[in-house]
Amino acid sequence: MLGSIIGDIAGSIYEFHNIKTKQFELFSMSGHFTDDSVLSIATADWLLHGGESATYYEDWGNTYPFAGYGHGFARWLDKVAEGDFSPYNSCGNGSAMRVGPVGWAFDTDEDVLASAKQSAECTHNHPEGIKGAQATALCIFMGRHGASKEEIRRTIA
Repeated sequence: MLGSIIGDIAGSIYEFHNIKTKQFELFSMSGHFTDDSVLSIATADWLLHGGESATYYEDWGNTYPFAGYGHGFARWLDKVAEGDFSPYNSCGNGSAMRVGPVGWAFDTDEDVLASAKQSAECTHNHPEGIKGAQATALCIFMGRHGASKEEIRRTIA
C-alpha cells in the first residue's frame, strides 16, 4: 500500500497533464494524495474490521471530501447521505484503483476474486467495473506468490 500511495502522490500532478518521459521530479511540492489513496485505505480498513465495504467508502470519502473523486462517486456519496446505498453501475477504473489491499489479504485466488467483487459492486456494479477490480487484485495476489509476468498475463487474458 505504501508504494501505491507514493505512486499516487508522485503521479498526482500528471493526472490531467500526462507526460511521456521517465525524467520527472518524483516528489513535487504540488503533489498530493488523491481519491485512489483514500479509497485504498478505506478498502484496507474494511478488510481489517469487517462489515460492508460501502460504509467504509462512505466514511473515508466524507472524511476527505476534496480528494478528487469522480462525478459518479461524488453523487453516490450524496445519495448515501440520504440513506440510498445503491450502486451506480460504473464500469470506470475506480474499483480497480482501490482494490490493492484485497490482493494482499487472502491466501486463495477464490477469496481474492470474491472479495474484489464485493469491494467493487457497492459502487462499480457494471460487469466491467467488477472485472477490473478482480483482475487488479488477482495480479497482485499472483505477483506476491511468485508468478511470472507471463503467467499473470495469461491468467488475466
